[in-house]
Amino acid sequence: MKVNLASNILKILLILFAVGVIFLGVYVLPIMAEQMVDLYPEIQYAKLPILIVCQALLGLLLLGIGIILHLLLVFDRGKTFSQPFIRGLEILSGMCILASIVLIFLLQYLKNLGGPDPLTGLIMTGTISIILIVASVIMLIRSIVKKAIIYKDDYDLTV
Repeated sequence: MKVNLASNILKILLILFAVGVIFLGVYVLPIMAEQMVDLYPEIQYAKLPILIVCQALLGLLLLGIGIILHLLLVFDRGKTFSQPFIRGLEILSGMCILASIVLIFLLQYLKNLGGPDPLTGLIMTGTISIILIVASVIMLIRSIVKKAIIYKDDYDLTV
C-alpha cells in the first residue's frame, strides 16, 4: 500500500511538473527571448533558432516525463522485471544523452556568437553534467534490473 501511495504521489508531482514545463515553453521562453534581444541586439538573427532548440529540449523533457509515467504504470502492475521496463529505461538514457549533446552544440553555438556570459556558461555546463549523471544512473538501474531478470528466471527454473 505504501509503495502504491508513493507511486501515485510521484505521478501527481510529475504531472504538475509537466504543466509547469508547458507553461515555461509556451509563455516564459518567448518573453525571455524578446528580453535577450533587447539586451543584446546583435543576436537578433539567432533568437528564433535558439528559441526553437530550447522548446525542442522542453518537448524532449515532456516526452521523458511521459515515459517515466509509463514506467510507473508498469511498476504498479508488478512488471518491473520485464522487457518493456528495460526498453523504457534504455529510451530514457538515450534521451538524456541526446539532450546533453544538443546542449553542448547550443553552448558552442552561443560561443560562436560571442559566448554566453560566465553565469550562463556555468549553468549550461552544470546542466549538461547533471543530465549525463542522470543518464548514467538510469543505465545502472537498467543493468541491475536486467541482471535481476536473469536471476529471477534461474530461480523460477530451480523451483
